[in-house]
Amino acid sequence: MSDEGEVRVLLDKAPKEKWAWAKTLARVLLFVFGLGALIYVVVDAGPARVWSTLVSAGLFVPIVIVLEALFMSMDVLSLRALIGAAAKNVPATVWLRSGLTAYAIMILLPGGRAAGEVARAAQLGPHLGGGAKAAAYATRLQAVTLLGNTAISLPCAIACFLAAGPGEALPWFVLGNGVGTGILGGIVLFAARKSSLGGWIGKRFPKFNQQGASFDEALREQTPWGPPIFFSFLGRAIQAVQYGILLLAVGGSLTVLSALVSQGIHLVGAGLGDMIPNQVGITEGAYRLFAPALGLEGDPARAIGIALIARFCQFVLAAVGMLVGAFSRAPKDAPQAA
Repeated sequence: MSDEGEVRVLLDKAPKEKWAWAKTLARVLLFVFGLGALIYVVVDAGPARVWSTLVSAGLFVPIVIVLEALFMSMDVLSLRALIGAAAKNVPATVWLRSGLTAYAIMILLPGGRAAGEVARAAQLGPHLGGGAKAAAYATRLQAVTLLGNTAISLPCAIACFLAAGPGEALPWFVLGNGVGTGILGGIVLFAARKSSLGGWIGKRFPKFNQQGASFDEALREQTPWGPPIFFSFLGRAIQAVQYGILLLAVGGSLTVLSALVSQGIHLVGAGLGDMIPNQVGITEGAYRLFAPALGLEGDPARAIGIALIARFCQFVLAAVGMLVGAFSRAPKDAPQAA
């Protein structure tokens, strides 16, 4: 049996979490809250006006989807840089399939990025010496993603200070997002290297002992962090261009400053709505609240349209990812983990 199969068997045999039902209920309630917030902001702005904004922006949708795909691909390049020479063992088709599947799960399922990275690790594992090593690389990618978020937050915060002024909440929220993600990224990056999480799991599941050691070893590998963080930052820069295009699509003014402000609002909405599946309702609310910084205070429907169009494009790309995962198969000659 492969390492991934053994891990699944062990997890299936593990005692069910006592409060699992409470977590499920909390996710449902949070989603209902976000959906209610979405309905409220759309009704408040005028459903007809929101709809006309979306229709008029239709020509920009293909551009936004392409930019979203480029943004997603930066995660793949960042992970390849983290893995190093061993990344050459992964076929291009597996990189594509795992990247699309991970993205689809991040966007469509309640587990978010964590669940997406689990799926990615399961597909990359046979080519990287086992699922435990792939999971460790995915953990490090989480840290890199957080630090890339921090890197883009600084120029976004400066842009928001220039556009809204230091007396407004927006620039401070963006700055807080950068500080928060930087702290979390540092914790994941440095604390994980000092921990023995794999060893702890191995003690409780003897069959997982060897894989637990591999997990800890992979976490502690010396890695040049510059290239992975650069690719993560580049992805966020592409996203800033994307949100500048979205602002133009709803009738706003596209400049470097306005693109960074639009990106900053997205970062705030994504951060505040992190516990809600796909941040439903929270990002729309953020754009409604901070519409004046984009020069859209007189027409909040256009500000809300930025988040709605972005969400639609994410769903389209995620649907493609689901189809690729459903109808494609892993290479038959994939090596098995030792």
